[in-house]
Amino acid sequence: MDRARRFLMVTLNASGNWPPELALIRALAQRGHTVRVLQEADLAPQISAAGAEYGPYPTVAPRDRTLRRDTSPAGELAHQIRLNYLNPAYGDDLLTEARRFAPDVLLVDRMLMAAAAAAESSGLPTALLWHTIYGAWMRTTPATSAAVRDPLNALRAQYGLAPVPDVRRSLEQVHAILAFTYAAFDTPLPDAPRHLHYVGPLACLPQPLPPYPWPWPPEDARPLVLVSYSTSFQHQGPVLQRVAEAVAPLPVRVLLTLGSRIAADELRLPPNVVAAPFVPHAAVLGRARLVVTHAGHGTVMAAVTAGVPMVCTPMGRDQYAVSGCVERLGLGRVASMTASPEDLRRTLVAALADDALQARARAFAAGLDVEAGLARALEVLETL
Repeated sequence: MDRARRFLMVTLNASGNWPPELALIRALAQRGHTVRVLQEADLAPQISAAGAEYGPYPTVAPRDRTLRRDTSPAGELAHQIRLNYLNPAYGDDLLTEARRFAPDVLLVDRMLMAAAAAAESSGLPTALLWHTIYGAWMRTTPATSAAVRDPLNALRAQYGLAPVPDVRRSLEQVHAILAFTYAAFDTPLPDAPRHLHYVGPLACLPQPLPPYPWPWPPEDARPLVLVSYSTSFQHQGPVLQRVAEAVAPLPVRVLLTLGSRIAADELRLPPNVVAAPFVPHAAVLGRARLVVTHAGHGTVMAAVTAGVPMVCTPMGRDQYAVSGCVERLGLGRVASMTASPEDLRRTLVAALADDALQARARAFAAGLDVEAGLARALEVLETL
């Protein structure tokens, strides 16, 4: 590093996006850079603890993170487009803060398309923070959807930018794209941009953890199954109930992490299932034989890094593309989120008994290096 720089990050608290971004903030601060983060107020203590400056959004309205929206996936997408992806307040606030803070580099969460357009109009070096797979997402997402492209082009016009034929073209106008995933996990694109950099799931970097109060006696030798679904609300209650019924007669112990939107008393849990609102994946994955998940990218990266196979029941968002990568690489099995408890049980039993699956997961993990990914991320950002 030839000199310290000033980084302005513009992001939001959308669950899976935040852990790798926080790890990047911490690493930049440890390198002596000044990092200012526009983020929601509930994360201000984490930002300060990471050595960065918290900045409130001047005009973006605070979100009610306790709200459980009774919407279909299409309804959720429309909500996200309006409040996050194409919310012009994020772009306007980025430009306001950039004038005040005078950053050398902008860091923009990939969900904030309006902010990315504003960053492009500023002419400042900009890195897009891509917190999921890239190639597989681009292959499966209708990037030319008029529902996003047309209002995005209207925003681009407000910032004095030329229209684009699809969403991908707009997102790739930045100077660097940091993909918080493993290149070996993603499906490569033949026309991937040269400024796409796979920097690994930075949330999986080793870090000190408080001891986990293990809920089973030391002599309990039953295989451990970790059930981990989204920390945000995705109507996961019914599928969690079916998973609980599927594992009930099996000779396994099950740790079910609920997140903040589902309460244990909403479910009927059998005796071999222990539920907790949150448990750090790193604290338990070393003992797990199987992870059952919605295929959220963060959970999948934790399992892949630890060498633990999965059963995925995708529910929406990027989860179908992520679970497709799991299946393609032979790192797990994919089941329907509406599968009956009996069908889920057959899938779980087969995965638990599949020694070849266990060996593939361990072998794949052995070839990964998340520390090298962090070094690459810092190198890219310090040379922008």
